[in-house]
Amino acid sequence: MPIGVEDVDALAEKIATTSASLDAATHALLTDLRAFDEARGWARQGAATFSQWLSWRCGIDLGAAREKIRVAIALGSLPLIDDALRRGEVSFSKVRAMTRVATKENEATLLELARHATGAQMERICRLYASTLPADPRKVRDSRRFIVRDLGDGMVRLEVVLCSEEAGRVVAACNASAETRVDGLVALAEERLRGNREDRPPVEVSVHVSAETLQGWTAEGGVSRVTAERLLCDAGIVPVMVDREGTPMDVGRKRRTIPAALRRALVARDEGCRFPGCTHRRWIDAHHVVPWSKGGETSLENTVLLCTRHHTLLHEGGFRMESDGRFLDPRGRVVPPIAVRPPPFAIGTVSPPRPARPGDIDYHAAVGALWS
Repeated sequence: MPIGVEDVDALAEKIATTSASLDAATHALLTDLRAFDEARGWARQGAATFSQWLSWRCGIDLGAAREKIRVAIALGSLPLIDDALRRGEVSFSKVRAMTRVATKENEATLLELARHATGAQMERICRLYASTLPADPRKVRDSRRFIVRDLGDGMVRLEVVLCSEEAGRVVAACNASAETRVDGLVALAEERLRGNREDRPPVEVSVHVSAETLQGWTAEGGVSRVTAERLLCDAGIVPVMVDREGTPMDVGRKRRTIPAALRRALVARDEGCRFPGCTHRRWIDAHHVVPWSKGGETSLENTVLLCTRHHTLLHEGGFRMESDGRFLDPRGRVVPPIAVRPPPFAIGTVSPPRPARPGDIDYHAAVGALWS
């Protein structure tokens, strides 16, 4: 059903008002995120990272979660931009762009530019300004990443982002290893892994734990029972009988708890850490649901994969896993695979300021203003 001109204007105003209300609500969310991070609430609820907790609890994509956390932390030191978002004067998109380059010295100038530029124009202004700043070696190094994507057709895409000098060394090594860079990369990997085959004896770390310790006795500086159980989850054991002077009397047969075939089956089934919301696929331990030291079998049904952090939480952090696969927090509450979202509250009415009509932006002048 067609609507009249006045209805169109009213609908446009309603959309702008709702958008401003959402931005004001986003400010409240970011403020709470910052306080939650300062209290490390995400760690106390069992998450390995804040972004994983936000993805699990609120259903936000990991990339978007990391960006919201970054902006929330940045706003803690940018009171002018923070207050403008609180009042719905500027959009979250503009704030997201400004916080990449904002400082206490230039936030007033950035805010003035944001009031007269569109979201796309503000993104470009901040990007151009960032290109004029000297590179921070720490940020450059932290921006490195290695991404593995399964294409679903038997092929895997590897995406590597490195510093230019590091990338040059990798390319040179690939060129020197084979005729093509892809073959060279595979050759480098094979050379690195040569000698780590399953038929070679594994590296063994020997940990001596007394019977008293395993029974719960903890000497000063010793190992607690729960720590011992975590160590025994994915390790071999050699029972040793000693006399009162500590002289070994009998060494039993070593029993490897997680054989290679079982580990491959675990990886194929679980793919990564099974703790709700965790996305870790590396540094994974095999965990006995019923501890091996308490008679639990070393079988596919009684073992799951957990990252090192969540393996530690289950043994030493008060969390536990039931035989039916449920995880419980230290207070006995079930940690659901996907958190249930609470019902939203009503969006309040925020009167958005009427933005200036966007026109042509002199980007050189805008960046120059930030340097003045």
